[in-house]
Amino acid sequence: MLRAELPGMDPAKDIHITVEGDTPTVGAEHTESKEEKDHSEFRYGSFRRTVRLPTQIPSDGVEAEYEDGILTVRVAMEPEETETARSIPVKRAATNDHDES
Repeated sequence: MLRAELPGMDPAKDIHITVEGDTPTVGAEHTESKEEKDHSEFRYGSFRRTVRLPTQIPSDGVEAEYEDGILTVRVAMEPEETETARSIPVKRAATNDHDES
């Protein structure tokens, strides 16, 4: 899961998410201007982050949600092949039990 605070964004037009192989990239850009009789305000913000994940991302394995200024990106990862530790018994070498008399 990736989370980013992006207050004041319009998720439909300001936030862009791309995935290439094992690398999702989240970008956002917002421009806002307000003009009144006595003054004007201009606000601009830009954000871009790329994260490399340990495995390839399935083509349908990414979901994004924006709520209260927080972007949450969920990435479904393929289950890793877990290696289980196992004990290997050590055998005693065969001995030559011939009596030499």
